[in-house]
Amino acid sequence: MTKQVMKKKEGIVQKKSFSEFKNKFGFKSGDEDTKSIITATNADKDWDWLLMPKGFQDALKLPGIPLGYVSTVCGHSNTGKSTIINHAITSAQHKNLIPVIFDTENNFSFEYAVQMGMKATPIYGDVDTEIVDTETGEVKIVTENKIVNWEGDFIYFNTAMLAQKYGFRNYSTGKDEAKCRKRAVLEDIATCMNELMNAQDEGELDRGMVFIWDSVGSIGSYKSYKSATGNNMFDAGAISQAFNPIINSRIPGSRKISSEFTNTFILVNKVWMDSQSSPVGPPSISLKGGEQIFYGSRLIILCGGSLKSAIKKLTAVSKGEKYNYGIQTKVKVLKNQLSAPYNLSYEGEFCCTAHGVVGLDEIDVYRKNHIGDILKTLNDIIKNNGKGENEITESDVKFTEEEGLE
Repeated sequence: MTKQVMKKKEGIVQKKSFSEFKNKFGFKSGDEDTKSIITATNADKDWDWLLMPKGFQDALKLPGIPLGYVSTVCGHSNTGKSTIINHAITSAQHKNLIPVIFDTENNFSFEYAVQMGMKATPIYGDVDTEIVDTETGEVKIVTENKIVNWEGDFIYFNTAMLAQKYGFRNYSTGKDEAKCRKRAVLEDIATCMNELMNAQDEGELDRGMVFIWDSVGSIGSYKSYKSATGNNMFDAGAISQAFNPIINSRIPGSRKISSEFTNTFILVNKVWMDSQSSPVGPPSISLKGGEQIFYGSRLIILCGGSLKSAIKKLTAVSKGEKYNYGIQTKVKVLKNQLSAPYNLSYEGEFCCTAHGVVGLDEIDVYRKNHIGDILKTLNDIIKNNGKGENEITESDVKFTEEEGLE
């Protein structure tokens, strides 16, 4: 039997545990004297959603739009994108979250959103209106009391408001200029989002936010503005640079348990058909704004068809006159990188009406519930076109579906 000789002063060394190393490295709790302690966590909060109506849920098998993620709603014009966004705004308010709306198409309808449930109060004021006498040509100025603004638990920016607040910013030098821009640029949106999230961090804002940009591609970058000509490469590069920290860090970071507030980013994006990527095959669907939007979005919902809008117009017809009271549109999950059990990719159809999303199995009930509004509108159209003074009734109306021409 051979004995192993132990050298003088040599003893048995106990290996330190990995947990001890992590504690020393900073993953330790309860030590307020150590400035390097990491208090952030890698654990996510429980799933939460901007809940959508039954028609949406039936079509896509998802509860709605997930909180704490970057999502994109895309499609051709008039395919239901705005209807989904209005539902998201309403759902955000119900959850005591602040909708932050960037309306860079200058096309947001508060009346439509309020009809769908958004809480917004109209502010009235006197507005001078020119009225021309068709017989004499005389122009008169008439003062009318009209809606001049909307107030409520939301933050709204159109392009004029963005330019007024951030028009002094020079995004090439990072300094303010004496002369204010008259045009908004996409970097203004990223600046505003960062300022609002900084206000959260500093305790000035005590609620989570749902940022909504409608829509990507409707305004250009600062570099495009300075060059006086639009440049898609400039704009795509600016989106990547300006929004990369927001999309890849600040929004997903707000899902963590250690983040007091959860923030969400929803982008509305029109699509275009890329025939260059596959010259011998059919064109592929692409999003405006470059690859950053596609790769940064964890959920992408496509409204309508890929090559065209592929909608059906829902019409009420009487005495040869039509009233389009909604559309029937296809909808599908184009991309889903949510974790289980919500990593689903379904497609279906639903209807978009003046009151929001309605399932195909609910449209008959919707018509009965709103027949008064439908009849009133049809009667007004018939009278204005000189086709009768007698009020039409429900039995005089035929409901049809027409293929969209887009």
